[in-house]
Amino acid sequence: MLIALLLLLTLPARADMQLTRELVAPDTLVPGQPVRVAYTFWTDSWFNPAPTWPELPVSGGEVLSLPIATQLVSRREGGKSWSGIRMERLIATWDSGQLHLPAAEVTLTSAGQAPHTVALAPLNRPVHWPKGTRQPDRFLPAADLKLTQQIIPHATRPGDNTLRVGDAIDRRVTLEGAGVLPAAIPQLLYAIPGNETQLLPRNNQRLQTPRGDFTGARRVETLRYLPSRPGSVVIPPLTLRWWDSAHQRWRVDTLPGKTLTIAPAPATGKERVLQAGNHTFWPALSGWLVGALALLLGLYLLRHRLSTRLTGIRRRWQGFWQILPLPGLAPTGTASEHAARPPKRLFSPPPARQRAG
Repeated sequence: MLIALLLLLTLPARADMQLTRELVAPDTLVPGQPVRVAYTFWTDSWFNPAPTWPELPVSGGEVLSLPIATQLVSRREGGKSWSGIRMERLIATWDSGQLHLPAAEVTLTSAGQAPHTVALAPLNRPVHWPKGTRQPDRFLPAADLKLTQQIIPHATRPGDNTLRVGDAIDRRVTLEGAGVLPAAIPQLLYAIPGNETQLLPRNNQRLQTPRGDFTGARRVETLRYLPSRPGSVVIPPLTLRWWDSAHQRWRVDTLPGKTLTIAPAPATGKERVLQAGNHTFWPALSGWLVGALALLLGLYLLRHRLSTRLTGIRRRWQGFWQILPLPGLAPTGTASEHAARPPKRLFSPPPARQRAG
């Protein structure tokens, strides 16, 4: 009876549904700065179906194809406890103007009740280049940025720290930025023609949290120096000017340069033999002489044992080739005597059996 009473009390109850949209962004945006658009489906009951997310029309920008995990949220409003599902998307604009999300109407449906239409208000944000922008194609907005480098020499001789002609030096620069898109990071290193440099393939990675939320990007570039003459290789300093979107100001990061000394290439082949002279001949000759003397000394100490062994081997060899006489099988006499003799039977027939009386 108690269960039936509770069912009767819950029949007239209807689940309330709401849909909100917000733009998670500062009042003024710069080109290339990613911002979030969040849709949240709210309900005061757990018996509603999964929401159908509306389309995201954007004017003056584009929706980025970077996945962001959906999350569960809650709030208390009007004396009710609301549970919600929050879906976020990243949008960005690449030039100054106006980022505009037009007004929209979304119809929410649930089992056992009429459809509910929710109106979404339009959202706008102005987009401007900050003052002091020099090169829009190298403009880099980021909430935080870290720039590091490694100078990696590759010597041909293991254990030798001296760089010579024919060796290689790698300059590896790593940029990690929070709130920055991989496509917005400009090129950092350049291979100058005629400067004996080679730009290796770069590596772009998207940074994310363990739950799959987008946080930023990482870019790794490597420039290889290939010196072809002795002297010095000058690695110039690197300066990067970027826009701090969290504090709305310009910042400059600098990586120091370095000068490396290049020694002549080591002598190889015939040139090395000519420069070495007789220094490489006497050690080899002395080694052969020591080996020959050791062999002669060993033969002298083992002469009796070797003589006995050689005598035994010689006798066995002669015995192996010595002819063995076979009595009764070797032919004797002349050919006419052999012809007059009757042939001998090799096998005689068995005696006949006697019949019993």
